[in-house]
Amino acid sequence: MLTETTPTPTSTAPIYSVKLEGFEGPLDLLLHLIQKEEMDIYDIQIAHITDRYLEYVNLMEELDLDVASEFLVMAATLLHIKSQSILPQLTPNAEYTIGDQEQLVRQLLEYKRFKEAAQILDVYAERQTLIYSRNPKLHEDLDGARAFEIRATLFDLLTAFKGVNDRVAEIDIEETYETVEEETITVEDKITFINLQLESSDQLLFDELFPLSSTKADRIVTFLAILELIRIGNIVTVQTDHFESIYIVKQEDEESDRETPPPPTVENTRSEERNN
Repeated sequence: MLTETTPTPTSTAPIYSVKLEGFEGPLDLLLHLIQKEEMDIYDIQIAHITDRYLEYVNLMEELDLDVASEFLVMAATLLHIKSQSILPQLTPNAEYTIGDQEQLVRQLLEYKRFKEAAQILDVYAERQTLIYSRNPKLHEDLDGARAFEIRATLFDLLTAFKGVNDRVAEIDIEETYETVEEETITVEDKITFINLQLESSDQLLFDELFPLSSTKADRIVTFLAILELIRIGNIVTVQTDHFESIYIVKQEDEESDRETPPPPTVENTRSEERNN
């Protein structure tokens, strides 16, 4: 949910804060990072995954996302396991550290099973809703690619956003463009801009909304605008596969997409009257 706040006259930060209601939790983020780093869930490189997890928590805080306490509890848990794994053991018995990591693995496996079961149920529910309506444009091919099948999550979006920031940092143009920025761009401005872009094209590549010449503040506001458009149901974000390019797709109006039944004919009307 986006909440408007009163900006100070000298502030250049976005005037919205985003609460993560309805988005994923810390176990989702951890699973996302394990898959992204191509780790075995039974053999997590705890030091590496802790560093990546903290990067994402810091990024969410930088975006002014309202990070729930559960994310911080998980961060503390990971830091504890990491510290126990890298510090020299006072005794040869390391069962305490191993037990903590094993418990975390069990939590991840159990959560993963429930999540996959829920996704299967969602697929069945979606198929049911399509029985009397046309297939939405979401499943159309794009430039010869296979049909979209995967809905991008918040953490997919954060990964893509982090990639944009990393590319800007590599060419070192941030400081140059920050000095020439004069007008503060609001989330509402970016929402209007994205909606205008989607009028001429039903789908946009996520990276196209973040040119390398954009400032840090501009990129943050654009990202918040995307989250708000997802929240209000104007767009969906999809991928052809995990960790592939993300597309922003205009959400079709369900009422306009629903096929209108043919008007009753005279014969049909008479038949109904006889049956009654």
